[in-house]
Amino acid sequence: MTQTAVGADAAPKSFLARFTGILFSPRETYESVVRHDGWVGMLALSTLVAALSMAALLSTDVGRQAMIDQSVSTMESWGRTVDDAAYAAIEKQSAISRYVQPIAILIIGPVMTFIIGGVLLGVFNALLGGDARYKQMLAVVAHTAPVSVVQQLFTVPVNYFRGSLSSPTNLSVFFPMLEEKSFLVSLLGAIDLFLIWWVFVLAIGLAVLYRRKTRPIAIGLFVTYGVIALVLALAKSFFTRGA
Repeated sequence: MTQTAVGADAAPKSFLARFTGILFSPRETYESVVRHDGWVGMLALSTLVAALSMAALLSTDVGRQAMIDQSVSTMESWGRTVDDAAYAAIEKQSAISRYVQPIAILIIGPVMTFIIGGVLLGVFNALLGGDARYKQMLAVVAHTAPVSVVQQLFTVPVNYFRGSLSSPTNLSVFFPMLEEKSFLVSLLGAIDLFLIWWVFVLAIGLAVLYRRKTRPIAIGLFVTYGVIALVLALAKSFFTRGA
């Protein structure tokens, strides 16, 4: 049986202390997070920052053109041909994307957090014989927010000057000599430095919650991440060849 409640008499950390703590001393911070299991503030922060960042970028001509270019690139990467009619439709959709995308983020962000929390709770309670509560798991997942906030603050200005919505920190950007639609580019494109950081922070939170070592949990999460990236890359290669 795992120990999921520790030091209940200790005072909770402030919001700012938890935000900076996740970035610089995640294990110590998660000890407080698991103890007091608050999650609403951090989830609200990451969701609002993501939505406002997208709204700000798409409100510019550069951002709208980047949205069009990304839509075309995505369709072509999955083996679809973008003719004049399809391009015109994409241009028309981009006019309302500045409103639709931020609203979608406000809805999808929390929903994905709830889903991830539920899946992790079921898997880890079953595999580790744990007795963690859903609220504790939500707190662990929500407190990866500082990584997401830093990611937005870094990528949005960079993407504005790049004129692109693709991640400037995925591994494919370090190999511009590779063929754009190759399997290797698809695989490297699915691996992002900020997402690696996010997974590692999540692993620390889970290790604190279940009173286990971080390494095996991190290995399990990174293997899962790698499998997902591999499947996506294989699927893209399959559809591209079939085009």
